[in-house]
Amino acid sequence: MNYVQNHAHIREQLEKALSVCVEKTTRNIEKIGTDLREFPEAADGHYFRNREQAIPLQHIMSWIPSFFTGMAYWSHRVSGNAAYLKWMNELYPLYERKVFDHGGDTMHDLGFLYSPYSVALYRLTGDVNQQKLALKAADELAKRFDLNGDYIRAWGRMDDQIPPDVTGEDANDCFYLESKGVAIIDCMMNLPLLFWASEETGNPFYRNIAVRHAQTTRKLFIRTDKSVYQAFRFDPETGEPVRGCNFGGFGDETYWARGTAWAIYGFAIAFSYTRIQEFLDTATELAHTFIAQLDDSIIPVWDFRLPLGQEKLKDSSAAAVAVCGFQEIMKHSPSDPLLRDWSNNILLKLSEPSYLDSNADVPGVLKESNGRRSYTSYGDYYYMEALVRSVHGLDTFW
Repeated sequence: MNYVQNHAHIREQLEKALSVCVEKTTRNIEKIGTDLREFPEAADGHYFRNREQAIPLQHIMSWIPSFFTGMAYWSHRVSGNAAYLKWMNELYPLYERKVFDHGGDTMHDLGFLYSPYSVALYRLTGDVNQQKLALKAADELAKRFDLNGDYIRAWGRMDDQIPPDVTGEDANDCFYLESKGVAIIDCMMNLPLLFWASEETGNPFYRNIAVRHAQTTRKLFIRTDKSVYQAFRFDPETGEPVRGCNFGGFGDETYWARGTAWAIYGFAIAFSYTRIQEFLDTATELAHTFIAQLDDSIIPVWDFRLPLGQEKLKDSSAAAVAVCGFQEIMKHSPSDPLLRDWSNNILLKLSEPSYLDSNADVPGVLKESNGRRSYTSYGDYYYMEALVRSVHGLDTFW
C-alpha cells in the first residue's frame, strides 16, 4: 500500500482531483470525435475554440495529440468504462497514416505520440495492430539517430526537405532552418518507445540507440551543478559537440524547469528498462536539485535562472512532470523521504483552486502552465498520470 493510501485526508483530496480529470476527459473526447489535432494550450483553457486552425496529426510539427488519448487510457483504467477505449481505437486510421504514409514527416516526438496511444493500448489489450503501429513509430524514430554524435536529432526531416504543407512564415521556423545537429532534453521522454520496441522484438538495436542517446544527454546536457541545458548543438557533419543552447527556457545558460522534469522522468524510465545504475543516479540527483529550487509556494518558476526584473511566473506542467519522475524513481528507491514528501506537496498544491480548474465546461485542467499563465494539454496529462499512480498505485505504460 502506498503513502497516499495510508493517509485518508490526502487520498480524498487527490481522488476528487482525479474525478475532475475523468469528467473533463469524457467531455473532451466527445468534442474531439475522430478529428484529433494539435491542441497544445489556451489562456482560458478552451483548447478547441479555434480547432479549424489546429494542425492535423500527420503534420510534421504535431507532438501533443496523444496526451488526450493518454487521459482516455487512464480514465478507462480507473473507471472500467470501455467507451474510452472505443474512442481511442476509432483514431487508429490517423495514427496509421502518420507513420506508414507520412513517416518522413515526423520528428523525435514519436514517443510522445505513440507511447500514450499504441503502446498503451497494446499493453492493455494485446491488439497486434497497435503493436505494429508502435514498432513502425520506433523504426522512424531510430532513423533519426546520428551515428557520429550518438544523439537523436530533434527536428526537421532527415533529408532536410520542408514538407509541402509547411508554407509561409512557418517554413522559416527554427524547427526547419536550425534543426541540423540539434538534440533537446525533451527527447528523454521519447526513448521509452525504443526501449519498449527492444523488449517487444528481442532486438537490441532500439535499446542501443536509446542508451547511447541517454549517455550523450547525461554527458553534455547536465551541468556540474546538476542544472540542465534545454538543447545541445552538434556539428552536423562530424557529430562533434559544439555548445549548449536553448529553445524552451529563457536563455542558453538558464535552467528551464520543464526541461529538467523531462530529464528526471526520462532517466528514471531509462533505468527501469536497463538497470544501468548511472541513469537512476542521474534522475535522483536532478530530482533533488530540482526540489532545492522550490520555495514555500511549492510550484516551480518556469525557469529557475530568470534574470533580475523578469516576472517569476509558475509552471504547473513542470511540476506535474516532475512528480511523475519522482514516482518512477521511488519504484526503485522507496525510502527516499524527500521525493515522497515533495510528490505529495506538489500534487496537493496542484489540486488547490489556484491551479486546478474544476469547472466541467472548461476543457483544460491545470492553470498557470509554462510561464504563460495558460492551460496546457500536456500539463493536464502528466497531472492525471501522477494522480492515478498516487491514488491507485497503477504503473504506467511508458
